[in-house]
Amino acid sequence: MTSTPPADPAVRTPPDAGTPTRAWLVALLTVLAVEMIRASGPLLDRAFAAGVVEAALTALGTYAGAGLVAALLLLAVGRTSGTPDARTLLVGAGVLGVLRLVVQALGGGALFVVGLVTVAVAVGVLTLAVAFVAGRPAGGRQAAIGLMLGCGLSVGLQLVLGTWDAVWRDGWTGWVVAVVLAVGVVVTARGLVAFTAASSAEATGRPRRLWVLGLFLALAAMIVANPAFVASQSGVALGWAGLVVVVANTLGVWTLLRPDPWPAAVRVTAAVLLVAGVACALWLTGIGALVAVVVLQLTLGIVLATALSAHRPAPRGIPRTGAATLVVGLGTIGPLLLYMLDYDVPLPVDNVWVIVLAAVGLALSGLRRRTPGAVPAITSPDRLPARTSSVRLLVLPAVVLAVVGLVPSTTSTTGAAVPARAADEPLTLVDWNLHYGVSPLTAVDLEGIAATIEAQDPDVVTLQEVQRGWVFGGGSDMATWLAHRLGMTIHFAPAADHQFGNAVLARSELTDSVVHALPYGAGPQSRSALSTTLTTADGTPLRVTSIHTQHRESNTPTRLEQLEALADAEPVTPPAILAGDLNAEPGWPEIDLLEAAGWVAPDDDSLTSPALDPAYKIDWVLGQGVTFDQATAASTDLSDHRPLVATFTVDD
Repeated sequence: MTSTPPADPAVRTPPDAGTPTRAWLVALLTVLAVEMIRASGPLLDRAFAAGVVEAALTALGTYAGAGLVAALLLLAVGRTSGTPDARTLLVGAGVLGVLRLVVQALGGGALFVVGLVTVAVAVGVLTLAVAFVAGRPAGGRQAAIGLMLGCGLSVGLQLVLGTWDAVWRDGWTGWVVAVVLAVGVVVTARGLVAFTAASSAEATGRPRRLWVLGLFLALAAMIVANPAFVASQSGVALGWAGLVVVVANTLGVWTLLRPDPWPAAVRVTAAVLLVAGVACALWLTGIGALVAVVVLQLTLGIVLATALSAHRPAPRGIPRTGAATLVVGLGTIGPLLLYMLDYDVPLPVDNVWVIVLAAVGLALSGLRRRTPGAVPAITSPDRLPARTSSVRLLVLPAVVLAVVGLVPSTTSTTGAAVPARAADEPLTLVDWNLHYGVSPLTAVDLEGIAATIEAQDPDVVTLQEVQRGWVFGGGSDMATWLAHRLGMTIHFAPAADHQFGNAVLARSELTDSVVHALPYGAGPQSRSALSTTLTTADGTPLRVTSIHTQHRESNTPTRLEQLEALADAEPVTPPAILAGDLNAEPGWPEIDLLEAAGWVAPDDDSLTSPALDPAYKIDWVLGQGVTFDQATAASTDLSDHRPLVATFTVDD
């Protein structure tokens, strides 16, 4: 009897086999890359201490390093063609996984160095993975599915963590997340190697428009995978805003499972709506901003899939792949860096235009589906295999995480459970400039900040430099996290933008909250004051204002103008408290102006800045119609300022 030869593995393999693995690997790498992009903000804050130029050069060097990472990985596995294979991704995933675990264990200067190296590795490995997946028939669609899945998964994970990323957590929660991500990406890459060996399913080229990945990552870090941004911009509670984003992301992934290519009208419409979605998300507030983000989630995948379609391969060679990856890195940090630097070195135009132009570049790349002179070896319809049902299941983890994270990500707000009045006097107030949660020692310790406030047992807390999705502050929603952790009601006032401003928290109800925009003056950053009313135990309304004035020493005229504007907008009816970072020292004209207007400071000369070795008193608590019992500055290194703690009674 003649034996039947074994079937060719490539023939036995179902048409869609490997698609879920490839998509999931890109998704996990996207989660790690976006996490490290957010982490690079607090890391680079250490470089800002040396100057803006030094910080900018460090940022550009870090992200350009992704090109070197890609080149070294290709050399390590002997891929002289410059086209990554599954083994390249396995090695890259292994290096990234180890670095991610090392980052979890480090702090201070060591974290600064290793952390920035990890950022470059994360962007470099993700770029190679996208090149590997997109360099095959229908690969552009598969790569886009993975990128979109990664954004949804990142949002779900942030909601579970309350947007305080695992990389900054010392406890078991941080380690669990780090281990799961590190092991998950290595195991998935190992599975991809096994499948590739069985099916001979290698990439046949590298897409020419790989550079669009950088613009995508910039938008992901800023908006698409940033639930804190969506919550602060829309005014919707973080948990609900994040859930809406994940659901929209899920629908966006499902649009990519359509087997046939999209007609030109759909591609053009998606490109236009993508730009409109980004612009409206940044310029609008309220429900309009939330709708804009939903539109962005629904259209982004279509644009990405078209842009990454590999109908003609890019030139071969490791240097070219390394250069393309370098461009991806610079495309990631460039828009974010320009946007954030505007707050210290103002641009000649609104910084929102930087992000909008990044969206325009991405949208234009997705208009052309085919490249003239396509090479037959990789020319095929952008048609997904018929059997892609298993890919649909990959959206479930993000949805589950978003639902689980709904409760801890819902802001504590004034309601029936909140006392209408404060406790018996004397009252305790904590005032603190939080430096967007970033410590001079290279850390983001929201638990430490909460514990420091909690230890003072305050009735009311006035905060400045509170961030809600600021990329260079780590992207957390500090307002929501602190309110939930402390069990206090909170009001937030935008200043520089809707992601950065002032806040007031209290154990009792806050009413009549008003945000006062302060004159811009000499700049370089917009400032505001938040006034709200706390009712004392005997029913007396106490007006509390959290304020942050312009910070440069030469800006005394601007600070005087800002204080005068506040006085005009908020006439004082004692009792009242004015607290915040005035950026003015005792004896300066700003303090003289306030004292002449009747404001009285407690008898305390505590220095508040810088936190590690304080030399200046620039943070103040002043009152009218109150008597201060005591005031002092608490010692801490969790911000670049020390908090002021004051106890007082309301005058009869």
